[in-house]
Amino acid sequence: MPELVSQAQFMVPAPLSEAPPLMVQQRALVMKDVSEIIYQKMVKVIGTEMDYKTKIAGPSASGFASVIDPTFVSRSELTRDQIVDKQQENVMAGYEKYRDNLANMFETVNGEVNKRYRESVDAKSEAYSKGMGKVLIFTGALAELGAGVVGIAVFWMTGDPTVLRHLRGDDKIIAGGPLNISISGIALRAVLTQRLIQSGRALTIGKWHPAKMLLENDKNNLIIKGLQLPAYVPFATGGASHCDWITIDGRQYLEVKVSTV
Repeated sequence: MPELVSQAQFMVPAPLSEAPPLMVQQRALVMKDVSEIIYQKMVKVIGTEMDYKTKIAGPSASGFASVIDPTFVSRSELTRDQIVDKQQENVMAGYEKYRDNLANMFETVNGEVNKRYRESVDAKSEAYSKGMGKVLIFTGALAELGAGVVGIAVFWMTGDPTVLRHLRGDDKIIAGGPLNISISGIALRAVLTQRLIQSGRALTIGKWHPAKMLLENDKNNLIIKGLQLPAYVPFATGGASHCDWITIDGRQYLEVKVSTV
């Protein structure tokens, strides 16, 4: 009979409307400081018309073609193939415009190097802040917000004792402590961290609907099952061993439960 050896519930914070101001400011400063490096790399990667066609225009045209219904006919009576050919012709001929736009973005204006690029960084800071606010409830930010629920859960499952000092007031240890359940802690951290962030964002958008939670939990546990040690009950949603998003009294948690075979 399975024996419970570790169980904890890590609270998902309330959604953030935006990222901490200091984080946004620091990102903007870094992006501006490396603006010349960014420009030189872009010029190196797309240095010729052939580079443009193979790395930008070609993939763009292929992607556009893949989403057009074969039976579609436009109001001007253009068929799907005609529309695709026209779009491909336009994008393939766009190298000069791409090069001019790039030079304009990074032009020195009134003595200020890469002026328009730097201004664009500031203009996009608000959008960055709002976008990061949706991610930070899962990733955390040690300097401003503390450790995130995903990082805590993953380090718990790889047996890192330092995770204990990052636990927050609403986190609950029910049994045992951090426990390495993986055949490779590095692999589990790399794969599961991204998967949990992705599933957490999807559930936030889906307003934590039970059916959606079940689907995401199945995906997460399947990944863990493929990387876990055989000494533990195979990870499965709601099973004796699992890593599940759950709701308790209207609040969301990421629960880790581990049982031996």
